[in-house]
Amino acid sequence: MKNAAIIYNIIEVDKLRKVIRGAAALVMAVTVVGGAAVLVATDPRLPINADIDTAPLEKLTEVRRVFDENGREIFAVSGYGKLCADVRSLPDYTLNAFIAVEDARFYEHEGFDPRRIAAAAVRDILTMSAREGASTITQQLAKNSWLTSEKTLSRKLKELAVARMIEKKASKTDILGMYLNSVYFGRGVYGIESAALRYFGIGADELDLGQSAMLAGIINSPRTYDPVSHKDAAERRKKLVLSRMLECGYITESQMIDASRPTAVSGSPVNGSIFASYALPGGEDSVVTSYSENIQRYAVRAVEELAADVPATVSVIIMDAKTERLVAAAANTYADISGARRQAGSIVKPLLCYAPAMDMGIITSVTPLLDKPDSFGGWRPSNYGGLYYGWVTATESLSRSLNIPAVRLLEAVGEKRAKEYAEKFGLGLGADDGGLSLALGSSKRGVRIVDVARSYCKLARGGGGVVSADTAYLINEMLSECARTGTAKALKSVGVAAKTGTAGGVKGNTDAYCVAYNPRYVVVAWAGADGCMLPSDITGGTLPAEICAKILSAPACDGGSFSRPDTVVRVEIDAERLETDHSVVRACAETPPRYRRVADFSIYNMPGAKIDTDMFPINGDNFRIVDAFNDGE
Repeated sequence: MKNAAIIYNIIEVDKLRKVIRGAAALVMAVTVVGGAAVLVATDPRLPINADIDTAPLEKLTEVRRVFDENGREIFAVSGYGKLCADVRSLPDYTLNAFIAVEDARFYEHEGFDPRRIAAAAVRDILTMSAREGASTITQQLAKNSWLTSEKTLSRKLKELAVARMIEKKASKTDILGMYLNSVYFGRGVYGIESAALRYFGIGADELDLGQSAMLAGIINSPRTYDPVSHKDAAERRKKLVLSRMLECGYITESQMIDASRPTAVSGSPVNGSIFASYALPGGEDSVVTSYSENIQRYAVRAVEELAADVPATVSVIIMDAKTERLVAAAANTYADISGARRQAGSIVKPLLCYAPAMDMGIITSVTPLLDKPDSFGGWRPSNYGGLYYGWVTATESLSRSLNIPAVRLLEAVGEKRAKEYAEKFGLGLGADDGGLSLALGSSKRGVRIVDVARSYCKLARGGGGVVSADTAYLINEMLSECARTGTAKALKSVGVAAKTGTAGGVKGNTDAYCVAYNPRYVVVAWAGADGCMLPSDITGGTLPAEICAKILSAPACDGGSFSRPDTVVRVEIDAERLETDHSVVRACAETPPRYRRVADFSIYNMPGAKIDTDMFPINGDNFRIVDAFNDGE
């Protein structure tokens, strides 16, 4: 038995030796092949592949600037729209923190580090894994901006080729700047400037050694080393970065000990720097805004107090109604949502239905509209909550955001004409959008909140060349009623015009809006959910309306009242006729006082009247008699 055991052990050892020899041969083969491929990809004598797209490099080096009206620079962003810092203004220890932990020989290599590549390849083969990283800062930049994150030899060779190109075309300082301004720091934050703001509430040029080391530690695994939710792990990683800095000779031991003390995370989850993204929606090199530090503080505070922790993405923008320039912006996310297109819901009703219908003389503010279930070519829209109100005035219908009357109005205006108004307002609908569901804010690609704000700016300043001054004033007054008693009554004490909107489906709501404005400022607040539903208590009339109310109640946002055009007059109408036969008729001498009601009208769209000796006769050719919009009922 003893001899048998010895023989068995000899056999097992022989098998083990064969496995080791095979593994060694595999390691050597892969190392030789991989090394040869790397040498070919990185040989400085070989020309750089002309097929490499240099557009990302141009985007990374491009700087677009945002100014206030006094010419002061507020923000600088890259061609990708990411907030960027001037690398030459950053402290040396900030730069060295990233170099020490990510690429200690950054200033010595030409885009790749053969020693790290070889060592990582051997470790990967021995462990039968692909976990070892050997990328330099230049390679990481190449991967993040040019390539995918897949771990294949062909992708790695492309990465090396792109890294070579970058090193040929940019200085080490510029490479480091591009890297720091584009790398991901978790929580939707890209770039060191945004990271410094998010985690410490300061600019990147104000970072101390401990803060710099913590940020350098995050990028290895943003989720693992998130200093907000994983503070202990972030502190341990920070200490590793500091020890690497000591090994590289960047700091002294006393500096390391001092910086190893806990680093306070004091930044706000509310992103005020999103102002730059909203201000630069196109490809402009620079833009002048109406930025107000005072109103910006109100915007940030409103989101911070009302929406910092809600399980939804929330953003607010404020525009100057006269110039359509951005005044302030804030969001509860650092992700760039400025270009997001979402379903608009009822915020488009004034723009596509009521303003065009009034401008065309179809309705006045008191025209009766019938709100009851109806079918439009087989489509049966319904009101929120399944409630219907029968005969209501146009003001009541808009204030309550009733759906059936809005669809009827769009049908009367015509889809083509309604879209023409939408285009003039700048709402941004697509050429392939159509159907009566436009009345309820349904479109194929959705709308951006900056476009919504600009559309309402035109109403706020008297029509903006889209609709007449009469129409703009009357719509603004109707929406003032919406803020007093309708779906936007969260703003009833503020004295503004407002419209809410909520979009979603049978499973719940996905988007909620409030647009609130006075003659000076337009505020749009939005809450949205991706891949899920909003909490049931969030509609346009709740959180978004509350944010608008908080901002517009600030003294700095006082914009006064809407000026009545000379062509808008107040007329007494017969309330009994309005109630009984749903007609808008001017009161006459026999109309009892209890049946007299005052309403505003454009002189170009006046109610009819009974003529008697006590009233000045009206030339019927000048005014239109506006009867019930009742479709024959």
